Amino acid sequence: MPSGETTRRLVGLVKEPLFHFVIAGALLFAAYALLHRGEPAASARPEPVRIGEGEINWLRETFAGQWRRPPAIDELNGLAQNLVEEELLAREALVLGLDKNDTIVRRRLAQKLTFLIDDTARVVEPGDDELRRYYAANHERFQSPGSVSFSQLFFDPGRRPHAEADAEIALMSISTAGVPAVSANIGDPILVEGEFHDADELTISNLFGSDFAKAVFTLKRGEWSGPIRSGYGLHLVRVTNVCQASLRPFEEVRAKVLDEWRSRQERDAKAVYLRKLREKYGVDIDDSVKALLSPSTAEGRAQ
Repeated sequence: MPSGETTRRLVGLVKEPLFHFVIAGALLFAAYALLHRGEPAASARPEPVRIGEGEINWLRETFAGQWRRPPAIDELNGLAQNLVEEELLAREALVLGLDKNDTIVRRRLAQKLTFLIDDTARVVEPGDDELRRYYAANHERFQSPGSVSFSQLFFDPGRRPHAEADAEIALMSISTAGVPAVSANIGDPILVEGEFHDADELTISNLFGSDFAKAVFTLKRGEWSGPIRSGYGLHLVRVTNVCQASLRPFEEVRAKVLDEWRSRQERDAKAVYLRKLREKYGVDIDDSVKALLSPSTAEGRAQ
């Protein structure tokens, strides 16, 4: 047990302002150390900017690629000085947090990492066996397009209150007459041609719509059919010839198979990398905006 004198001295010390100042300083120091735990010491010197042979070669190649000649000595010195200044400014900008919430910086960094992922995916080149397997599994992508030749008569719903009925009456009349050639006054004017020769499905889709294009390829040759609806209105159609799509030989499309195989590898590599990044960093979508977003935004797009 402390004596009465010792107790009085302790009480007096506690009442001293200097004692309060020391305690407050210790608490502040401890709080700062806790908040900045793991950060490098302020006295630690950062990694210096280094300019070596690789950087100089890169400067030479970049200059030559732009100006079609190697840089002179003074030009090379200027390029090196600019590189040093750029690196110093960039490092300080990162320390100050100037990269935060900057759309251009974020997109550029994401683009550079995407290029790196794509380059990594290109390291392995496939053999013919691998390409033939891809060719067989995706044969519909290597077909020669089918084509069709046809004539069409247009019935405009904007001009006719009963365009569909008028088209059906005209079809019955043409079928009964039994002649392929029809009078020019049957149907309404339209800005597209009345006859098409060896048109592929994409061409027809661009003009009339995909549903019309698919329907035309199923029609029986030599007969008028319809009415078939397009983006313009209703049509009677007479198909004169159809060439169905056919698979092109592997040797003929090998270059295209290789390009598509590489693209698939790049997409797959990027999907795997992004999945790992999501596992590493996580994605947290606020409840207040979840209703505005698709589930794939938080979970990752299915490939």
